[in-house]
Amino acid sequence: MESNPLFVIDGEAISLEQALQYLRIAGELPKTLREITQQHVLEKEIQMLGIEEPSTNIMEQLILEFRLQKQLTTPDIFQLWLASQRLAYSDFRHSIIFRLQLESLKSKVTEPKIQNYFEENKALLDRIVLSRIVVETAETAQGLKEKVEQHDADFTQLAKQFSIVDDSVVGGVMGSVMRGQMPKPIYEATESAQQGQIVGPLEIEGLYCLLKIEQLLPVKLEGELKQELENRLFNEWLREKMREVNIQFVNL
Repeated sequence: MESNPLFVIDGEAISLEQALQYLRIAGELPKTLREITQQHVLEKEIQMLGIEEPSTNIMEQLILEFRLQKQLTTPDIFQLWLASQRLAYSDFRHSIIFRLQLESLKSKVTEPKIQNYFEENKALLDRIVLSRIVVETAETAQGLKEKVEQHDADFTQLAKQFSIVDDSVVGGVMGSVMRGQMPKPIYEATESAQQGQIVGPLEIEGLYCLLKIEQLLPVKLEGELKQELENRLFNEWLREKMREVNIQFVNL
């Protein structure tokens, strides 16, 4: 490999070969090569799908919004920021173009899949609002459950009086939880439960828990959830593309 000057440190030219050697010694070379390969794969896909650059008007608007967000309000301040980031204006502009093209690529990749993916995983994505009473014995938990079901006592008041965990002070309210993030015993026990139902007693880590279904919150494919699923599907697609890449090292 030729010793091509890459940059200069304290007046000493660092070649590409030397820079790669430094990365190898530091254990960072595989990560750097992976990032380079990923960028190559993405730009190749953008080119193959014919995703065009945004118009000049859109670019100018986005750059203006970026500068206002970063408080780079004058040309001089903006140039100082570019210098601090070691960026030429052309590189900065290209990075914005690439981000916009990447979003278009993400939409093209995920649009045919996202509805089916959402429907297949909806049971895990739906949210539920729970309250709980946690006590030391199954008998105590069962007795409290019977009091609530026979309308002899209010679940919230019993949680404040008998529950031994911190949320007892707020009547056992646990807040909104995504079903897929719940422990398996709780997920299974509440899978077909209806709003207002008391579930349990469940043994959780040696204690006994009653759960009240306060609210069922079915999710919709929109907003942050849609963006999260798009990112998940796109990352899966990208990992598969990376596995298909054939990399050959030449004098490295």
